This record gives sequence, structure tokens and C-alpha cells, in this order.
Amino acid sequence: MDETDSLVTRYIESNAPLLQEHARILHQLGAQVLDARQEFVGQWKAGIERDATFERVRPTHEMIERAASVLVDALAVERDVSKYLREVAAWSADLHANGMNYLDATQWLVTFRRALLSLLVRAYATGPDLELVFRALDAHERAVLGTIAVSEIETTQKQLTHGAHQRSVGRLTGGVIHALNNTLAIIVGRAQLLEEQVGEESLRDELRAIQKIARGGADSLKRLQQFAAERTGHAPARIDVNVVINDVVQLTRFRWRDDAEASGISIDVVKDLVPVPPVIGQAHALRDALVELILNSVEAMPLGGLVTIRTEQAEDQVQIAVADQGEGMDTLTRARAGEPLFTTKGSGHVGLGLATAAKIVREMGGTFSLESLPGAGTTARIALPIAREIQQAGDLRPARLARWANILVVDDEPMVRDVAARTFHLRGFRTVAADSGADAVRLFSEQGPFQVVIVDLGMPGMNGFDTARAIKDLNPRTIVILMTGWAAELDTKKMREAGIDRAIAKPFDVDQVIQLISEALAIQEKM
Repeated sequence: MDETDSLVTRYIESNAPLLQEHARILHQLGAQVLDARQEFVGQWKAGIERDATFERVRPTHEMIERAASVLVDALAVERDVSKYLREVAAWSADLHANGMNYLDATQWLVTFRRALLSLLVRAYATGPDLELVFRALDAHERAVLGTIAVSEIETTQKQLTHGAHQRSVGRLTGGVIHALNNTLAIIVGRAQLLEEQVGEESLRDELRAIQKIARGGADSLKRLQQFAAERTGHAPARIDVNVVINDVVQLTRFRWRDDAEASGISIDVVKDLVPVPPVIGQAHALRDALVELILNSVEAMPLGGLVTIRTEQAEDQVQIAVADQGEGMDTLTRARAGEPLFTTKGSGHVGLGLATAAKIVREMGGTFSLESLPGAGTTARIALPIAREIQQAGDLRPARLARWANILVVDDEPMVRDVAARTFHLRGFRTVAADSGADAVRLFSEQGPFQVVIVDLGMPGMNGFDTARAIKDLNPRTIVILMTGWAAELDTKKMREAGIDRAIAKPFDVDQVIQLISEALAIQEKM
């Protein structure tokens, strides 16, 4: 979030003038306390030690000194209340980092006021002057507590939008997705094997249907993996927004169709997509933003309705519109709809959907806006700059398949390994199988040369990257294809460093792999 657009900054800008009215008195009070600082800090520390509410997180001497510096010392030297409140916000972030929350902060202020009382009585005679001091302290307390509250909200919002929860989900689901992909790979592989050997066309149609269903399941897993995976280390790339939209519609289908039908209502999502140029960014980020918008639209239609997603090109931008037939928003609600943690949907809703989507779009260099009227639904509009054209590589596919290649298949899962080896063998390849990276290196040395090595990513001991490096050390011209059920978006730099030429996702289509082999061999012949 831009510093000038943060919640804390906006709060301070709107509340500083109210505190500025008491700046002179607060400055005088700070100077009075500064003269008796040691006595004041001692009384404050004693009050904190007596207060049982501090048992959860007991403040240290250093923390008390820091609080005194922020809340008292600064009053004596700082007449700019905006700058003073920014320092309070920084102190609040420190409290949060030390495990304290807003309730703990309120106790800081309660004990602060108690420690001031004896000094105030000595410094000011009872009467108008003392009354003005107490009014100034009341304004000071409201401004400080408000700043702390908003600072904590902003800190929490950053943690959520940066995907701390998503990373946990990604780590937990990764192993399950890997296992399911292996199972689907076995189903597809065995169906392909039978299809190669069966002559009756009706049976071949059934086997093709099995493969189609299994691949559909694998596509759903891939979308889930892409949505839940950790989002680090991927450089911006060219994105086909229509492809991302198709993925998102399928990914959210359970929510807008299945859950809706279970609740007795009907919701449909209609795509009105036209060919548009690619944009630049990270596909997973745009996917996350669109998921938030679709789910937000679904929640806005408790009685059912239609969500329409449109794309179009307008000059140098690709525009995406997500429109619903929901309850709509009035002017005030629409103005606040993009604020983090603002929601009108009651408990159970965090209020980060639209804020998250808007933040993602801004980070991609685009703009985000809302159009809405009560009873007339809401339309969220995204405008993204078109990616600059780059020279495309020529079509290097050869006219024939590389049936003569010797293939080494490496996978620690026996059924996956067996199915892959048998499938390539039926297609006319000489195929050898290895059950580990170390076994692959041994077989490559003893039974090679192999033109192609197809290696699984997730293996104990030597993983796919380690095995690829070892194979390339033995023969740099060998084509290494990585197959994986783990990563939705592999790190291309890491792949290049390991010597991996291509990557495929489980379950794979044997014709797809043969085509990859042909392309790689064609490139190799030109080197």
C-alpha cells in the first residue's frame, strides 16, 4: 500500500487538526513532565507492575522507556501533532511485534494517566488551568488510541493480504495434490495403454472418456494449487486474461453453482470474452483478484442472479468487467467499499475482498473502479496496460515424431513409473525405468546413451533438479523433461540452472510428451 494512501496516514490527516487545538497545553505539560521524568517513569513502572491486566505480556524496562519517549518526551519537543501521531503509529507497530494488541495499548494509556495525576496536582492549581489540561489529555488519549487502533488494523490487513494464510494452505495442500496427481496419472496412463491395444471403437471411446474425466480432475487440482501456492520468486510475464478468467470461473464453480443450488437458489456466471492482447504481470495475482470479485458478487446475490464477466480492448488497455445483479450499494457504502476490513455483510466476513483486488490491480499498473446503485447491482472494472510486443520464436516442430529416441523414465512411484515406461515402449521407443535419481545415474552410465530423460520432481534423496544436473554432467546434449504434480508455476531460472529443457504436469498425455521431445530434438539439431 502506498504510504500516502495508508489507513494510518488518512486517520492522522483527519484527526490531527482536532489535537492541534490543544498543542500548546500539551507542549507545556510535556515540559513539566520532562523536568520530573525519572519520578514519572518510576511511578508509571510501579503502576504497570501493580496492574494485573499486564500479566499476558509483561512490559520490560526498555519497553516502558520507549513508551515514555513516545508519549511524553515528544510532547516537550514536538509541536507538529501529525509528526507526533506518526511516531505513535510506529510505537504501536513495535507493540504488535512484541505480541501486544489494542487492549494492551489501552492499559498503557490508563497507567499513563494515573502516573500523571500526582505531577498534575503539583504543577497546576485547581481551577480553569487544570480543567484545560484534562481536556487536552482527553483529546490526546482519543487521538493516540485511534492511531493505535488504525495502525493495528493496517498491520493485520497487510498480513492477510500478503497471504500468510494462503501460504499455510499451500503447504498443507501440496502433498495431497501431489498424491492425487499421481493417482490421476496412473488412471490416464493405464487408459492410454488399453486404448493402444483395443481395437473395438466403442471401447476406445469409453477409454477416452475415462482419460477426459481424469484430466478434468487434474485441471481442477492445478487451479486449486495455483490459487493456494506460495507467491514468491516469479517474475512478471505476459498474461492472456481470457485464459485466466476461464480458470477462475472453473475454480469458483463450487461456490456459485454447487453451494448456491444447495441453498435453493440459482446463480450463473456468463462469460462475454473477446480476443484481447496480453497484459504484463503475474497470472496468479490476477487470478486471486478475479476470484475475490466473483465471490463478492455471489455474496451480494442472496436470492440468486447472474454474474457477467466481459473483456474488451480500449486503446492501450485491456478492460475486464465483473457485473452482478446483487443488492447494490449507496454512495457512502461504495466510497468505503475498497477500504480494508470494511464490510456490510456482518460477522464471518473480513472485508478484504475488494481491497485485495484493488491492491493487486494497482500493483500491475492498472486501475480499479466500482459502479453501483441500490437495487441495481454492482460492476467492478479493471483496466490493465497492454504488454509490449516481443519477437516470437519460429515454429521449430519437425514434420515427424522422434520415435527412434532412447528414453529413461525416473519416478519413485512404481505404478506411475511402470505406466509411463510401458506407454512409451508401445509407441516404439526403447524405454528403461529407474526408481530413484541415483538409480537413474547408474542406468545412464551402464545402459546409455539416452537421448531423453523424463524425471519426476518430488523424489526422496536426489530430487528432479538434482537428477537433471547429474544427467547433464554425464551428457550435456541429453534432453531432460521434468514431470511434476507439485508446482503450478515452476521457477524457470531454477530449471535452466538445473539443465531442464522442458516441464510437463501430471497426468500427462503421451502425445504431448512426444511433441515436446520432437521440439527439443529439433532445437538440439540446430545448435
